[in-house]
Amino acid sequence: MKCLIVDDEELAIKVIEKHTSHIEELEVVGTYTNAMDAFAALQKEKIDLLFLDIQMPKMSGLSLIKSLTNKPHIILTTAHREFALEGYELDVVDYLLKPISLDKFLRAVGKVYRLESQLSPNISSPSEKMVSDPAFFYIKSDRQFLKILLEDVLYIESLRNHVKIITTSGNHITLQGISQMEEKLPPQHFLRIHRSYIVALSKISHFSQTNLVINGKTLGIGQIYREKVLKRLEADLI
Repeated sequence: MKCLIVDDEELAIKVIEKHTSHIEELEVVGTYTNAMDAFAALQKEKIDLLFLDIQMPKMSGLSLIKSLTNKPHIILTTAHREFALEGYELDVVDYLLKPISLDKFLRAVGKVYRLESQLSPNISSPSEKMVSDPAFFYIKSDRQFLKILLEDVLYIESLRNHVKIITTSGNHITLQGISQMEEKLPPQHFLRIHRSYIVALSKISHFSQTNLVINGKTLGIGQIYREKVLKRLEADLI
């Protein structure tokens, strides 16, 4: 499946290129920092999948979509959630908010393969073996983008409009809400236990009806979360 990546941020392009490297079936045939150059490329070569930013100089990603007569599958990659409705009205496959985690990226690409399989039954979705490196996400901290490995995260604590990410190697603070962070994390590995805490399930050493312990730190289980949390934790009991 031939892909193009279009984003005016070089770092964002590198993140998506890294994610695509986990999937043997994807081939990145070009990267562009503006929609005008991407439009020209799409006229010359058949592209199966387009990873497209929205806000770019000269022409926006949404304007590019509207200009195409034969559209490839499109996954929007953006830091702006307010364009989601318009994006879906243009029949995009998925809408990924930056920073884009590998887990959410794989799910979006999986949707593309399911659409393709409906047209060509011999096409199958990429298997789990394509994920060879630890999953990660980026946060903005101190005017730079910092890579956080999911396997290093112990828990995440809300600090009003910031969150503190506690990892095995140190703590990191970034400007976003805990609910926004929760949306980016794979639910099979992370659990919201309190309005102020998200925890890594694999890092819990023990728990009770009212709290749990991670790396020696006791965290309370919020009353409104208690039933869901205990049901999830007790599912792993022998």
